[in-house]
Amino acid sequence: MRTYLSILLGVAALTVLGVVAVSLSLDPYRIVHDLPGAYVFEPNTRVSKVSYLAQKCSAYDAYIVGDSRSAILNGDDMGEIAGRRFFNLAAQADDIVSIVRRLNFLIAKRCPISAVVIGESVDVVIGEAPDSLLKTENPSVSGENRLAFYAKYFLSVQALMTYAEILRGHPAPRYVYHPDGHVDYMWGMSDSGEFQRARCGSGKLGDQERQSLLVKLEGYREIARMSARYNFRTIIWIAPLNKWQSSLLDDPFIKDYLNALRAIPNLAVIDAERGSPLLADFHAWHDCEHFRRIVFDQLVAPAAAELLAGSGSKM
Repeated sequence: MRTYLSILLGVAALTVLGVVAVSLSLDPYRIVHDLPGAYVFEPNTRVSKVSYLAQKCSAYDAYIVGDSRSAILNGDDMGEIAGRRFFNLAAQADDIVSIVRRLNFLIAKRCPISAVVIGESVDVVIGEAPDSLLKTENPSVSGENRLAFYAKYFLSVQALMTYAEILRGHPAPRYVYHPDGHVDYMWGMSDSGEFQRARCGSGKLGDQERQSLLVKLEGYREIARMSARYNFRTIIWIAPLNKWQSSLLDDPFIKDYLNALRAIPNLAVIDAERGSPLLADFHAWHDCEHFRRIVFDQLVAPAAAELLAGSGSKM
């Protein structure tokens, strides 16, 4: 019996070690490996970017933050701003509450911050703390027990199974991450008909969305206080929506929300021009929600560059 139990325990131990070894080697979420590279699988940039900045933040003094719409931007998109060294700290489905936590982490690490450029998506809902390997926060920010954190990624087969499933469906790279944190999306619309599909149309605000906007306001008030206390410039740009989704901006609740956002001291808010033909041109979009850089560069960047240069700021 003892021999049998010894063999059983040995097999179990070897199985666990095998899972850990394969998980560490592949590291699909980029938890312990550097982020730059091409991926078929979307990595957890909340973890990898914070880990990188914990060691290298002295190389930067300005940050691009926001959700996956902001993730494509780099310093060049902000114009020729002398002395600004941008890092893209955006993450999928990110929100201002989480952004504040990460900025507080950087401040505690004495990282230089002269400017923060925030992409605000009025159609993205803030949820509870996500139980998702893709959206889990870096334990340096969340305070989560590190053993429990790493166990989720390397002692479980969930990461490997998800990776294998996505690899079967999308064998070609879909994301290319660069050293400054920004990403290139390697997909796009094939024809104008994709914009006509129902999922590209305008939605309506529900109770959850309305509550989310109120939570966001509190987050923006907090970052405004941080901006004043630590003397950095904060610029918010309202993410352009495609032609059919942009009617959401006419919702009275969203109008009130944006007016309240503009009224917060120490923040500068940029509204993209809604009449641009780019908002209806499928060539300018990766999919219904994600625009290409040309949309930002033409509709947002000029005003952002002016504010970063110091002209027209509310600071």
